[in-house]
Amino acid sequence: MPLNTTAATSNSDAGASADDIALDKDILRSQIRPHRLTARSHRGEQGQQRMTNLFTRHILEAIAQRLHSPGTIAAYLPTKSEPPIIEALTRLHKDRHRILVPVVRPGRKLAWVHWDPAVEHPLSPMGIPEPEGEEQDDQAFVNANVRLIPALAFDAGGHRLGQGGGYYDRIIPLLSAQQLQEQSIGVVFADEMYEAIPYDQWDAILPVILTEEGIFRTHPQS
Repeated sequence: MPLNTTAATSNSDAGASADDIALDKDILRSQIRPHRLTARSHRGEQGQQRMTNLFTRHILEAIAQRLHSPGTIAAYLPTKSEPPIIEALTRLHKDRHRILVPVVRPGRKLAWVHWDPAVEHPLSPMGIPEPEGEEQDDQAFVNANVRLIPALAFDAGGHRLGQGGGYYDRIIPLLSAQQLQEQSIGVVFADEMYEAIPYDQWDAILPVILTEEGIFRTHPQS
């Protein structure tokens, strides 16, 4: 997969200051967010359906490779500008997989709640459906058989750029090396795969990324 070469590259490993890294991250976020909205608008209804079909196909294939019987999948409900994965989640639910999605709670914490596509859910202040029901803690994310993890960007080393809240940076380190390598998948658009992005030492690294073009295996530095 060709990698995007336009991102800033300041990082803690190269001795960049925390302020410089934070600024470069904010700049990159400010570029990606409006680009997502513009790209969706330009795709139109037909193009959006094609994008949905591609993500659905790749997600179902990735889950089938990792789960040979119904299991638990920790996922998320995307905003309108994020990769369209609702159809994939609906198909997985129909195949009797249990889908958990996060809801934001005070203290910058996530709780995990069972998602049923047949049930309407209230919208959060960000416009994201938040299921109501029994809330589970971080261990539900850790214990899931497969995890689909959102991001704004990844780079060739697997460094993840999130929305800035730090929610996933707190829970991804709870996973074992095997859980990361075999059961966790980052999800972005193909043009959000960069050669390098700004990162801190504590930022999450994922070895496997899924885009509309398929699966990409990153090459974390030792």
